[in-house]
Amino acid sequence: MEFERQAVSQALKAYTQEVVEKVQRTDFDLLAQIAMKLVEAKERGATIFTAGNGGSAATASHICNDLLKGCRVHNREGFATECLADSTAVLTCLGNDFSYEEIFSIQLRTKAHRGDVLLVYSGSGNSPNIIRLVDTARQMGVYVIGFSGRDGGKLNGRCDLLLIAPTDSMEQLEDMHMFYVHALSCIIQQILPDRWGVEYVRYPDPNAHITTALFDFDGTVSLIREGWREIMVPYFAQVLAETGTDESLQALTATAADFVDTLTGKQTIFQCIRLDEEVQKRGGPHRDPLEYKAEYLRRLEVHIRDRKQGLREGTIPPEQLLVPGVKELVQALKAAGIACHLASGTDEADVLEEAKLLGLDTCFDAIHGARDEMVECSKEQVLRGLFADGSLKPEQLVSFGDGYVEIELVSQLGGYTFGVASDEVRRKGINEWKRRRLLDAGADAIIPDFAGYQQIVRAIKEGI
Repeated sequence: MEFERQAVSQALKAYTQEVVEKVQRTDFDLLAQIAMKLVEAKERGATIFTAGNGGSAATASHICNDLLKGCRVHNREGFATECLADSTAVLTCLGNDFSYEEIFSIQLRTKAHRGDVLLVYSGSGNSPNIIRLVDTARQMGVYVIGFSGRDGGKLNGRCDLLLIAPTDSMEQLEDMHMFYVHALSCIIQQILPDRWGVEYVRYPDPNAHITTALFDFDGTVSLIREGWREIMVPYFAQVLAETGTDESLQALTATAADFVDTLTGKQTIFQCIRLDEEVQKRGGPHRDPLEYKAEYLRRLEVHIRDRKQGLREGTIPPEQLLVPGVKELVQALKAAGIACHLASGTDEADVLEEAKLLGLDTCFDAIHGARDEMVECSKEQVLRGLFADGSLKPEQLVSFGDGYVEIELVSQLGGYTFGVASDEVRRKGINEWKRRRLLDAGADAIIPDFAGYQQIVRAIKEGI
């Protein structure tokens, strides 16, 4: 008996080793193409259909589970997907009333649209209902990805992409197909944080009939001033330390960061006014906040002068210092009849100059910035102007911003707010710190940038 157990154990080990050796001969470049095709399908709102027979039906069902739930990254919805082999009632109905060969193709004709994606699993590549399904998909403009084994069978030449498991064993190729399912799921989970899409807290109402969009500038549209916070907060902490307070530099930095972040979105002078108040609170002398502002801007200019010079001389393309997709979004919104305003807490002269350097000076219906004589938030003034004649209702306004103030203002008014949690350094993916701040401010949706601008415009105009 002991010998038999050892023999069985060795046989299982040998089987596993053989599968491992063969799966390593997989065309991983092709598998990577498949992963990217699935991600692209998600981004354009396509549905992914799957099908297979027997064990392959189970694999087809399993990948739907992983795409729907397993790839639901960072509280965003997973993939829209359906396994055509899942409903016993539908399969037996179609098989009985029509033919088993048509059980999948009839469903696809009923449910799919051009641009959708079909994944099929067939060990032999010759199953008549799978071949009929694939032919139907190609006629409909549905993109076909096949998983097979052996020589690929009749699927060869019929699929847009066909991954053949490198084995003649049905058991082993089905093992490999399941391995591919989990490999795809894992890599897609790693890809999605940088291909964020939209995280909805509250869905837009298409009946709101949005007519006006308000954009923040720095961090939402422009990356010229990327790193401004890393200039302002240490400078403010240094000023506070010079009061002789016994607070640690770390504590003073935390204090400065807190009020800088809370006031982000208002013009810079408000942060400098608060700095003066904090200095006096610690026994330091009162100074004109404009002095603090001038020194901060001097330090910031050192940080950004090469970027502006590069834009002037043409050595830096504007796209390199724009949040991805913003021009396309503004153009699409205007084409949809939505007026686009740009409002910034940065000095108006600087906003106008930098917008021109970025090629945005003619994109917006109006550009608004801060002026030293302002005694209230520039964005509040812009909003008051937009509502002045009574033609704009709060629910008809949508805003895009990466700062606390603009999100809070429009949210409290009753407009719809997109928090732009842009990672300004990498120019892709989400800045998680920004995301949390924007959600706290009342953002209705979170986006990393505007690369998926078609989805944003569609959601605004038509709803989800």
